Amino acid sequence: MNFQNHCYKTIRTAHYSTFGELSKKTKYIWFVMHGYGQLASRIIRKFDILDEKDHFVIAPEGLSRFYWHDNNEPVACWMTKQDRYDEIEDFTNYLQSLYDRHCKHVNQNVKIVFFGFSQGCATMWRWIHAKTPRYDILINWAGWIPEDISYLHLKDYLAGKKLYLMYGTDDEFIDESRLQGIREVIDKNELIIKISQFRGGHKIPKEELKAFLEGLGIGSLSLPGRQTGLER
Repeated sequence: MNFQNHCYKTIRTAHYSTFGELSKKTKYIWFVMHGYGQLASRIIRKFDILDEKDHFVIAPEGLSRFYWHDNNEPVACWMTKQDRYDEIEDFTNYLQSLYDRHCKHVNQNVKIVFFGFSQGCATMWRWIHAKTPRYDILINWAGWIPEDISYLHLKDYLAGKKLYLMYGTDDEFIDESRLQGIREVIDKNELIIKISQFRGGHKIPKEELKAFLEGLGIGSLSLPGRQTGLER
């Protein structure tokens, strides 16, 4: 009996969400990568703290969908253990295509911000490792840096960029052992990343995100008096 497994490239439909409108007045373009078991349409709501006249936010959604905990609403992820290198190639090609669609012709004065949450951080790092897209600020929120690839050859590419890693004091996925592993990856690859904490767990509290962005001097947050609330 002759059983064989095969693979081949095919075209499929990807989904993403946006906030704001890309125009000549846009000052910041964001790419926001969600975590495992999330949706683009949910994570992007965290970013309505930004003034949409100046900020355009793009939240790509992972290509793999599934149902979790008997919930009738599908969720997404970026990669699974099986055939993961094929999935990595697929999503890095997808992200670069989406990037080119929106950023290919923007002028150099527009700042590009990459934001990853949880599994989305690994997605973000694998993307820049594979495609080296232009960006200015990278925010690694409650996630880790893949340790199975080297970033040493990207030293010139990363020079001058602002890299940040934020994690919660009560994050159940980033304990001292995991944090030490992240620091070892940073040191081994000679990355210059500012590491900071916020009070909380494995989430993106809007108040903490807003305070963090204000500290970075990323301008044009939401207008005074706007009711944004906290999203869980």
